[in-house]
Amino acid sequence: MIKLNQKQKIIIAYHNQQKSQRAIARELGLNRRTVTRYISTYDQKRIQLLANKDNPAEEELTTDIIQAPIYDTSSRKKVKLTTEIVDRIQFYLQENQQKKKEGKHKQQRKKIDIFEALQEEGFAIGYTTICNTIREIQQESREAYIRQEYLSGEVCEFDWEKLGSPLPVKAGLSI
Repeated sequence: MIKLNQKQKIIIAYHNQQKSQRAIARELGLNRRTVTRYISTYDQKRIQLLANKDNPAEEELTTDIIQAPIYDTSSRKKVKLTTEIVDRIQFYLQENQQKKKEGKHKQQRKKIDIFEALQEEGFAIGYTTICNTIREIQQESREAYIRQEYLSGEVCEFDWEKLGSPLPVKAGLSI
């Protein structure tokens, strides 16, 4: 990701120092197309600014020229997260559900265990991506516990125990 000072170095090196775009790209360690894009954008904004000197949009153009680069990541596709990896994650989550039904709660795989298993299978993917994918699959929602307070005698709670009779009643409870 390019920063504002790199953007300024590109523009200064091209216009003031008369360096070529390739030399600037090589010097700053950037792609040549990135350098070209920032130079052409600056030139277009500068032409608009000089053409509209009396226009109130001058401040807007000036801020646009000196503004830090903005990146829109909302439309990016996940490159490393393939359907094969999602299928493997779903397999591990189904395996966890089966273990939970069998009462083997301690043998379930945690997110880090799933990540390590995928790494062993040869998938090159990050732990955060695994966690986000698992969260999306499970649509985890946190439980909220609301502390309740009652006046004494307002509510009566008790446990029914199975001691052989269908509904044993504890003696001494009255409402």
